[in-house]
Amino acid sequence: MDDKEHKMARVLVGYGTKMGGTTAIAERIGEVLREQGHDATVVEAGKARLTGDYDAAVIGSALYAGMWRGPAKRLVKTLARKRPEMPLWLFHSGPLGEEQEEKWQAFPKWLRELEGSLDVRGKATFGGVLDHNAKGFIATKMFQDGRGGDFRDMEQIAAWAAGIAAAL
Repeated sequence: MDDKEHKMARVLVGYGTKMGGTTAIAERIGEVLREQGHDATVVEAGKARLTGDYDAAVIGSALYAGMWRGPAKRLVKTLARKRPEMPLWLFHSGPLGEEQEEKWQAFPKWLRELEGSLDVRGKATFGGVLDHNAKGFIATKMFQDGRGGDFRDMEQIAAWAAGIAAAL
């Protein structure tokens, strides 16, 4: 290994989703980490197991009315209890178009309060997606009101993931 090469890190990419939009974001993060020579495991947060095998974690969630999905929230809290020293990057997705205002991008209060007991290296907010398959009264109404669309920026996501890969 020469000086330009770096050690491969084993990274858990855990995510919480409601309608699948966050899945594609997590998968893209995992792809970029693997392209940069790391071993990334992408898994839905409710199925993730925090073992000693991981060197770092990236955890994200769909954001609905400022709230994270339960499984992603539990995964972060488990990490705080079991592996607080693990380097951690956090993201959430969900703002749609004009909703990409500061109030929608803020991380939830529980997470801001927990940050002091975690090794958070970075945070990001990514646009979400809302399409004709939206489920639930509010999501369906939003789509019918013309607020649907795919606001995910895969180049922005890939650039953020490349920064994580470089930091590892």
